[in-house]
Amino acid sequence: ITSTAFGGVSLFWYMNQADTPAASSRGQLMDHIALSVDDLDAWMAKLGAEKVAILEAPYVVGPYRAVMIEGPSREVIELIQEPTRKDQRR
Repeated sequence: ITSTAFGGVSLFWYMNQADTPAASSRGQLMDHIALSVDDLDAWMAKLGAEKVAILEAPYVVGPYRAVMIEGPSREVIELIQEPTRKDQRR
């Protein structure tokens, strides 16, 4: 078990302990979580080099750019890049 703390709130990560991957979280009650990143393109390059599965190519949601990836236990993770002030002036 590992966790990430945000002030008084912690997000716990439970890794699959089995030899086979867990079922995908897509379409389940808890479909996915989203994490904000500063530079989506840089993260895509890093994750691509590490052979992380890209579930959905980058797309736009309102003012945000996002991509869906698969975590190590087949959980779905959405990476979202918020627009910067520079982006908003375009």
